[in-house]
Amino acid sequence: MHNFTHTVEPYIPFLYGIHVIISFILALVLTIYLKKRFVNNEEMREKDRKRVAEIEDSSLIFRLFFKISLHKNNRIMSFLFLFLFNIAMPLLGYPLSIWVALFLRKVSYKKRVSNTSILNLDEFGFSFLKVERIFGEGSLSDLMTNESAPKAKKLKALSSLAAHISSSNLRIVRETLSSKDDEIRMFGYAILNKAEQSLNAPINQYITQFNDSKDAEEYEEKKRHAYAANKLSFLYWELIYTELVHDSLKANFLADVTHYLHIARDFYLDEMNQLEKELEESGDKKFENMEEQSSYEEKITEDKDRYQALKELITKLYILKGRVYMSQEKYDEAKVEFTIAQEVHAEKLSNVLPYLAEIYFLTGNYRVVNSILSNADDLKLNATMHPIIEQWRAS
Repeated sequence: MHNFTHTVEPYIPFLYGIHVIISFILALVLTIYLKKRFVNNEEMREKDRKRVAEIEDSSLIFRLFFKISLHKNNRIMSFLFLFLFNIAMPLLGYPLSIWVALFLRKVSYKKRVSNTSILNLDEFGFSFLKVERIFGEGSLSDLMTNESAPKAKKLKALSSLAAHISSSNLRIVRETLSSKDDEIRMFGYAILNKAEQSLNAPINQYITQFNDSKDAEEYEEKKRHAYAANKLSFLYWELIYTELVHDSLKANFLADVTHYLHIARDFYLDEMNQLEKELEESGDKKFENMEEQSSYEEKITEDKDRYQALKELITKLYILKGRVYMSQEKYDEAKVEFTIAQEVHAEKLSNVLPYLAEIYFLTGNYRVVNSILSNADDLKLNATMHPIIEQWRAS
């Protein structure tokens, strides 16, 4: 009988031992290199605990394999994978395992938005109240800046914003100017250009009216001059407020707002004072002729209505001047303007109090802010201000 005993060459176990040592060292080094990729911190461990708790009713085998895949075992699993990978492929496994480690460390995955129907843009135009736009702005802003969001959704949102031009809408549209998509970016430029032109057209119209009635002696021409100045002050402010003006030109536009504002305010203040004097002097006259009495009462009613309209207009001009000062961080001067606005039209405190509260907040006088907002009963009916007031009342 033949002896079939197989003799192993003495160098083979030696080489295989060296291969095991190299595989072990290489796997250990690459695992340390991948340490950043496979995170193991308290946050991840908390997630693991929640995930394990969610599968308590699953089978034992499933739970066993599930636990092996947890974050805390990532380093162990990566080491075992790389070690066995090298053992299984002597020599060839070394460069391949290094390549796998480099790939895992640097690989990134394209983000996908799985659900963008949280904000139903199809119903946006008719189902949202105006004030609800304030609470929905964050979603639209995120939609515009999210590179993974569908293009169709962004275009639909831009169409909705373009149909209702406002300062808050334009701020969201401006987010698209840095978009990598040419169509989205050009659409955003088009909306902003349209908004700018919608203000430039009346500005040119009123500038012509303002210049044509300049240095006029007739009352009606002076009235047209003041009316044009009043419109121009608010139109120039709208350009600044909606940020359609470049920062380098903002100071010049603020100067224009102030210039036109003073012209309009001086005219309307003189007219209001004159009208107030006439109303005081007119008294309560009685006429025997019914037609004269009716004509007199009608004129008095018209004068009182005109007087109230002038008070509201002048109040708005003082508020506008205060807002100009606020934009220049001249808070003391702004408080003076808002205080005068209160005195001119005490019935309309809700128009002034939010600005005063903002000034005291910016200057760190929070007790006054709390006092203003807590005692402003008419502001509680303002849906925009209501959550702010409630927050300050609770503080």
